Amino acid sequence: MTVPDHSPDTEIVEHKGYQIRLSPSGLEWLAFVALPKQRPTLIMAPDREAVLAKAYEWIEMQLTSAIGAL
Repeated sequence: MTVPDHSPDTEIVEHKGYQIRLSPSGLEWLAFVALPKQRPTLIMAPDREAVLAKAYEWIEMQLTSAIGAL
């Protein structure tokens, strides 16, 4: 899966070193979440606030599991 190019509807948010690309798609919102130079994870939700909250939660889980692996 490739990350879509910047479209007028795409919003980019940075959170703890991760880049979150938010984009409306039909009746739902998409978030592509990734560290620089890594393959993105796709998150979907019915609205912008929900997809952003899910993206933040996913990032926190990734950071927690990285700390636990040390």
